[in-house]
Amino acid sequence: MPDTWTPPNAADTPTLYPSEPEPDASPWLTWAPAPDYWNTAPTMFLPPPKPAPPVPIPEGVFLIPTDLLPPPIMELAAPRAPSAIRPPPLLGVDDPPPSARAASVAPASAPAPKPAAAENSAAARDPLPVDLFPLDRCARLDAALALSPDAAPVLDAHKLDPMTWVALREHWQAAVRASLRDGDPTLLRAYDAAYVVELERVRGAITPEQHATLTRAAARGTRAEALAALGLPKAAVLHVERVMLCRAVGPS
Repeated sequence: MPDTWTPPNAADTPTLYPSEPEPDASPWLTWAPAPDYWNTAPTMFLPPPKPAPPVPIPEGVFLIPTDLLPPPIMELAAPRAPSAIRPPPLLGVDDPPPSARAASVAPASAPAPKPAAAENSAAARDPLPVDLFPLDRCARLDAALALSPDAAPVLDAHKLDPMTWVALREHWQAAVRASLRDGDPTLLRAYDAAYVVELERVRGAITPEQHATLTRAAARGTRAEALAALGLPKAAVLHVERVMLCRAVGPS
C-alpha cells in the first residue's frame, strides 16, 4: 500500500517567533516574546453615530412648551330662550288659573319695537346746503376755523352746526380728490387760493421772504416754531406752499 501524504501542521513548521532561541544564536541577541495583540487583527475605531437631524420648523413659528400654555378656555353656552312647556305641578300646590299661566309664559323671542324717532331721523335730515356754501366759501370758513381757537363763534356766525360743517367739508374734499384722479387740479387750486385769501385777510399778506423762512425752517426741523412766529396755523402749510409756488411760477 503506497504511502499517503499528510499535510504538515503548525508543529512541523517553524513559526515567526520560535518558542526557544536558536542554539547558535549570538549571546548578544535576546529574544522576547511578542505581545498577544501583535498577532490579532487590527481594530478600526468607528466614530459614534450621529443623531438624527431635528424636524425643521417653519420660519416665524415660535413653539411654546406645553407646560407653559394656559388651559383651554371653555366656550360658554349660548343662552337659550325660556321653554314654553309648563313645568309639572308641585305636590300640595293648587294649579294657577289658565289666565295666569298664559301671562307667566313669555314668548321665546319678541322683537323690540323700533323707536319712531330713529326711523324718521334719516328722512327728516336736511340735505347739505351746498348752494349756500360753495367751494370757495367752504375754503374760507376752513381757514377761519384754523385761525380761531374756538370754533363755536365762527360756526354760529355762518349758522352752521358742527355736524353739518364736517359733512360740507368732506363733500368738497371728496370733489377735489375726484377731480385730481381725473387729472384736473382746478378745484384744488381754487380751494387753496380761497384758503390763503382768508389767511391774508386776517393776518396780512404772505410775502416771499416769509415763504423762504418757512422753507428754511422745514429744512431745519423747526417749521412749527416758524409758523407760530408768522401767525399761521399748522393746517395751512400745504395750502400756503402750493399758492406761493403758483405765484412764483405765474399763471399757467
